[in-house]
Amino acid sequence: MTHDNLLILAADQRPWLTNALFGHTDAATAEQRAVTTEAKHLIFEGLLKATESDAVTGAAILVDPELGPGVPERALAHGVPLALPIERAGQRLYETEPENLRDYLKAFAPRYSKVLVRYNPADSDERALQRERLAEASAISRDEGCEFLFELLVPPTDEQLAQVDGDAERYAWELRPELTRQAMAEIAEQVGVDIWKLEHQGDVDSSRTTVKLARSHGAECILLGAGGDTDTVNSWLQIAAQAGFVGFAIGRSIWWKAVQQLAAAPTDRDVRARSLETIAATYSGFVTAFTRAQ
Repeated sequence: MTHDNLLILAADQRPWLTNALFGHTDAATAEQRAVTTEAKHLIFEGLLKATESDAVTGAAILVDPELGPGVPERALAHGVPLALPIERAGQRLYETEPENLRDYLKAFAPRYSKVLVRYNPADSDERALQRERLAEASAISRDEGCEFLFELLVPPTDEQLAQVDGDAERYAWELRPELTRQAMAEIAEQVGVDIWKLEHQGDVDSSRTTVKLARSHGAECILLGAGGDTDTVNSWLQIAAQAGFVGFAIGRSIWWKAVQQLAAAPTDRDVRARSLETIAATYSGFVTAFTRAQ
């Protein structure tokens, strides 16, 4: 499978987002949910503004209908490709949500069906259960005309962290790329994947090896932003583009500060306008960094 650029603005955070914005651990209040919904519409409008430029092609939105009701419908109405999350948020082991996945996909007609999975090939025998659940989700998604977008996170085991003296950055550069490839190979034996959404894969040579593995089973790779600052994400994007990644799915790095400003003054039109401009400009900047490096 060969993809044109796929440049996703990700806004599918659910319990994390209300917790981060309002500092609660219980269910969000109606007012908090309203502000969060407004934020997700603002993020989408920032994407629309960015796509007014001919320089931005391949734009897509990853958003949930739970805290972003109406945004998936707006995306479809504007012809913006929609990626829809289908995992139960915040779980250690993957669970599909909703239970009736087929009807859910029929109702929203996304182009991409997205899962987030934490999977370390050295960790426990629960990997088989995850693969079984994911194989079913992939089969249903593809049967409903969706490409299966697989966000793979590879958190370290205690033993792996000990190998790098507890240094998370060393783990990310020295150990995680090869562990990611081991996980991909293991998962792909059972699960049909069309697009891998991955943490950075180290240097260009390592990243090329990951792309080659993905393409060996008919998939492509895009980079996730992991909430990094602009300079850090730009450095990852340059490596990914040179290595053959076809795009990215970046969220918090684009909109977090703008959404915080909106939450602090949800009825201030000037704040909303500035926040929208910030989202559009930051997204466009990442698009430029990626496409120039290809």
